[in-house]
Amino acid sequence: MSDPPRPLLLSAFEVSGPNLTSQGLWAHPEQETLRYKDLDHWLRLATLLEEGGFDVLFLADSPGYPVLGGRTPDVVFEQAVEMPTNDPLLLVPAMATVTRRLGFAVTSSTTFEGPYPNARRFATLDHLTRGRIGWNVVTTSSPVVSDLHGRERLPPHDVRYDVADEHLELSYRLFEGGWEDGAVLADKAARRYADPARVHPVHHDGRWFTSHGYFKVEPSPQRTPVLFQAGSSARGREFAATHAEVVFLQGRDAGTLHAQVLDLRARAAAHGRDPSSLRTLAGLTVVVGRDRDHARRRLEEYLSWVDEDAARAYFASMTGIDLAALDPAGRFADLRTEGGRTQVERYAGETVARARADFLRFGMREFVLTGSPVDVADQVEQLAARTGVDGFNLTPFVVPGSYAEFCEHVVPELRRRGLAREPGSVPAGSTLREAIFGAGRRRLPADHPAARFRHVPEEQA
Repeated sequence: MSDPPRPLLLSAFEVSGPNLTSQGLWAHPEQETLRYKDLDHWLRLATLLEEGGFDVLFLADSPGYPVLGGRTPDVVFEQAVEMPTNDPLLLVPAMATVTRRLGFAVTSSTTFEGPYPNARRFATLDHLTRGRIGWNVVTTSSPVVSDLHGRERLPPHDVRYDVADEHLELSYRLFEGGWEDGAVLADKAARRYADPARVHPVHHDGRWFTSHGYFKVEPSPQRTPVLFQAGSSARGREFAATHAEVVFLQGRDAGTLHAQVLDLRARAAAHGRDPSSLRTLAGLTVVVGRDRDHARRRLEEYLSWVDEDAARAYFASMTGIDLAALDPAGRFADLRTEGGRTQVERYAGETVARARADFLRFGMREFVLTGSPVDVADQVEQLAARTGVDGFNLTPFVVPGSYAEFCEHVVPELRRRGLAREPGSVPAGSTLREAIFGAGRRRLPADHPAARFRHVPEEQA
């Protein structure tokens, strides 16, 4: 008898700005992202997602903006292409107050954020959310961001991951090694807040970072936030296999996605990690209709709002590549860039012409499913079975409408198949790590590289 299906991990993909990946949809009549500056918009969205069965709200972020040919084209401002956007980190405490189970994964860059202030912010958020925070670890490829920070030119692509490795090493020292369990006494009668013998200074002298002294945040429920990562280059996959717990994969067909799942788990095992200690997510867009024809008509209506010049600028902001400057007959596999490679790797087997046509139509969207709720649930079930992914990162066309449709029509069908959590299945007070990996898994396991930085009391040594 085969094992019953495991509920899929459901994540919602958002950005604190007018546009997500389909540039131009900010103007759609059903779109409410113009309210991104309104806290009530985010509180209602968080409530909708939690009540609708989502596990995570993933907040992407980029401090840069598009540049083509040395200048920022007018379309960037006219169509709000990565401009403007707000800092998503500041939304989390407010959304945490209106939810009890929903987790929050927020992007922060190891290239430009210092390890100490970054660790302090995430540890604080872990306290304020009662352990429901995740860190989407990224390296930054945009020269624009270097200019904004007054930095010299960025290091090469693979070196940026070397920087990220050390950034995380120092972060682990802070999260895991600064305070022992039991260091906090909070004993009013004895007038002792903490046991100084159990609080330890961190000492780190590395190639990229130096830090000496005490971490000012006492241990949070998870200590280290749940580690998310997305990167499809070979170096990015190696980084994910070393550090990540939840990995966003890039795949536009089941075979490619399955190969990525197998590769990631093999790499994790090679690093001495239990492959089951990683969860994988694939991008998913769903358009529901009365039947397949109705759903496809709705899809085409959404896509009719895409501005191609804005989409081209968007691609350049992520990769440093202007699609219009490429030979249409060339192959994407031949392109080399020191910018972000995820959106280049996804088209490795395509001609420039086909890749350009796809991106200008769909943006970063990967699997786009249409049909009735039963049709969509069938496709989701088949995709999960064929690829081995652990869940999906839902990318909406309109907010909150796309999420509301999915929650109302698709989630109940997935629940009937055992592919979505039942309400209340995650106990109250669970951390995000427990929600993903199971009860009792509040902290990183012993085979994770962070574990070696934990301080072992002398009586246990």
